[in-house]
Amino acid sequence: MKSLTRILSIIGFSILSGMFGLGVTWIVVAFVFVRGNDDRLTKIMPLLLIGGIVGLIVGIVVALRVAKTDPETEEAIERKYIGRSGRMKIYVGAPMAVMAGLTFLFGESFLNKVGDATGAYLGLGIFLVILAMSLFLHDRIPEKFIIPIGIIGWLLILLLFVWFAFFGPGAFGHSHL
Repeated sequence: MKSLTRILSIIGFSILSGMFGLGVTWIVVAFVFVRGNDDRLTKIMPLLLIGGIVGLIVGIVVALRVAKTDPETEEAIERKYIGRSGRMKIYVGAPMAVMAGLTFLFGESFLNKVGDATGAYLGLGIFLVILAMSLFLHDRIPEKFIIPIGIIGWLLILLLFVWFAFFGPGAFGHSHL
């Protein structure tokens, strides 16, 4: 199980580093090159991809170096830099993934059946129930599984976001033929 934790940690840190590289590149491009000129923005878009790739590579290298440490050092690093609150922030990816999945799968049809106002309140209630259940389960799940479960949840959210970005609204529901 320790190897699965390491693999998930390497993947999660690498993806976060890639997003960081993309974000830093975006800020630099927006402030230095574009300055209100939208035509140049489309020509500079490949720089965003390069920034994301560079961040991903740096993240993989750093994550692999940390993964080669001995278990005692790894636990000390986790306690120092992640801690209980950080572990909880990672774990919250699991209930968020459940809620995002339910929203993508049933959101529009749910609102059509119950109405927008009622659907908003019921959606909030469902979210609070999922959150309460996840907090209840958090105390009963062995500590070594908390971070992998959270990372899997955040990766599922990323996967849903990418799916939605590529296929658009209704990608999970009705066909638009």
